[in-house]
Amino acid sequence: MKDTYKLVALFLIGILGFTSCQKEDEIADDQKVRAVSWAISEEHKDTLEISINDYISFMDASQGVLFHEWTIGEESNYLTGDFSKGEEDFTPFIDTSKGLKTEDATVHVYFPNAGVHQVKLYNSYDKKVTHNGALRKLEAVEMADQPGIWVIDTTFNVEVYANVQPAFYVLKNHTDTVLFVSADQEVDGADDSEWPTLDLIASEDVLTFVDTTTVGKPTDTEWTLSYLEETSKERAFEVVPMKTGQGRAGAMKSIRQGSSQALSQTVQKTIPLKLNIKAPEVRPQYEVYKGETLLFAYNDGDEIPSNPADWTKISIKVNESLTFVDNTERGLTNEKVWTLNNTVEETYTTESAEAQYPTIAMAFEAGTFKSIRKGVAGMPDAEVEVKIPLLISVDEALLKTSALIEGSSKIISFETSIQVTSVGADATSHFTAHITNPNGYNSPSSISAIAIDPNNSQIIFLTVGETTYNSDEITIAYDGMGDIVSASGNQLEAFEEEKVVMYNLSENEFEDPDMISVELETTSLGNANALGWYQDGGQETEKKKWLRSTTYASHGDASMSFISDDRTIETSTLFSIHNIHAGKTWANGMKNPPGDYLLTFDIFIPEGVAFTSGLITGFQDTSLEGGDKSEYTPDLSNVEKGKWVTIKQIVSFDQQGARRQLVLKVVDPVPATGALEFYLDNFSCISIEARP
Repeated sequence: MKDTYKLVALFLIGILGFTSCQKEDEIADDQKVRAVSWAISEEHKDTLEISINDYISFMDASQGVLFHEWTIGEESNYLTGDFSKGEEDFTPFIDTSKGLKTEDATVHVYFPNAGVHQVKLYNSYDKKVTHNGALRKLEAVEMADQPGIWVIDTTFNVEVYANVQPAFYVLKNHTDTVLFVSADQEVDGADDSEWPTLDLIASEDVLTFVDTTTVGKPTDTEWTLSYLEETSKERAFEVVPMKTGQGRAGAMKSIRQGSSQALSQTVQKTIPLKLNIKAPEVRPQYEVYKGETLLFAYNDGDEIPSNPADWTKISIKVNESLTFVDNTERGLTNEKVWTLNNTVEETYTTESAEAQYPTIAMAFEAGTFKSIRKGVAGMPDAEVEVKIPLLISVDEALLKTSALIEGSSKIISFETSIQVTSVGADATSHFTAHITNPNGYNSPSSISAIAIDPNNSQIIFLTVGETTYNSDEITIAYDGMGDIVSASGNQLEAFEEEKVVMYNLSENEFEDPDMISVELETTSLGNANALGWYQDGGQETEKKKWLRSTTYASHGDASMSFISDDRTIETSTLFSIHNIHAGKTWANGMKNPPGDYLLTFDIFIPEGVAFTSGLITGFQDTSLEGGDKSEYTPDLSNVEKGKWVTIKQIVSFDQQGARRQLVLKVVDPVPATGALEFYLDNFSCISIEARP
């Protein structure tokens, strides 16, 4: 027998100073060594740990012992002979002659059963001895019936781990137990002829795999579902099949991570289950709306009446629209086709299709809806077309069907659904108008004249009752009572307040729209990480609070952020850079002529940030005498937090620009203290008519 022992402790009582050449009978009794000491072949703990069908060697190295004895339980055995840890089977080495007790100094105890077992060491002395070990303290006890005899009775607890025996079960759709494998059930992974086959619908059915292993005290689980291409280390996990075909479920590994390599164990058990996975049926669902009102819903399982006379009947007016919404949930569909009758387009392929009906018509069938699965990995293509059981009547109506648009002559026009034949004498009084302007003008107005376009009786002209400017924002509403009628007597229906699209053919004066809107990135703090920009402040980086950001953007991918933890600190000024005159490549500015302009930009102030004033917008042109500098302070008091808001400012220039720069800075912010954060984007400057 070859083994290695780990000396736990050696505690001596008495005087240890003696020479090795002294004979025991020459040493005085009070100088003889008496000690408690043992060695164990495993790492010593309060409870020793070992795998089943293995052994531990114990050696009693105590000194000065009167009597010594080892005792084991009935489920353990002593081993004898020439063996080692590498043996596959220790039963041939069981020493049946010893029984449960032995006086051997060294014993090899074999544990063929799992559980907690005990090995006891009994030593007696003629003096009191003490063992002060790191893990336990033992003190000899004098025998009551034999005074002068002292005993130390030591018990070693040994936890014997059974071999890991995987156990698990499988659920279908959370409730149906389709497979249960117990710990002692053996699975022949080579023969699946008698395995159950589970029918599944891809994308719809759910499999739940649950590890119930307890035998062998596993610590970890690994599921490998090769056919489904899924793995998991959870004791219970769900998987929805996303492919079709037939295959074996896979396997589960039950793992024990022991305190030593000898205690660690991994056992794999095949999951004896075959899968038969079919593609899901395409089951169309949809809804039909008029505005926000739901007119009809078709759900999975609904039956469509065979007789159209039993269909839902709806009535709309000419040029009104219906919205068709795809609500299909089953079938892994990724395309759709709405085939609609009497609409502007014959077919629509969007998830939500808004279809306009431009022609008066008696009751007709709405059309069909086709739900399609095409090119989905692991799935066959499929499509299902169903009717839309609606009978639609399109009646004549006089509606405004276009935006309000200002022309070059400042006449405002809009289109109607059918021809207009007459306008009531007091029709102008049934229109309301309102005019605002970035320069602060804010006043109600009126419509002074209404006319039908002599070349197209489906266009109406409106004249505002005062001089307007293309920098104005005009809104118009109609109450429907102005006796504007068609040949069939239909009245023009009312419409709510709506902004007029103002006539202005001017283009953005900034030479590089992407550069002025911070789309071009660089990696320099001095340039605020944006090509075409520069913030002053020299080496004082704590002043440089401007920085290109992709956190928010109203146009493109980026915006210019200003973020400061303390708004009382003076911060840098940001300039757009126009340096082509110096042989460089930045044209971030304007070469605009003198005149009035509308500067617009978008601002985003996060929720929770108070900021009503302190942003300065301005311009300078260093090619002109004095720099031609100007500054403006936009009113931010009404900016809604947490969304992009467009700011409009009328700016004026007296001289022809050569390299006019945009200048941005924060001065005396309101409130004056606290952190400050905002974002700017989408700068534009166009020539306009300024209201005097």
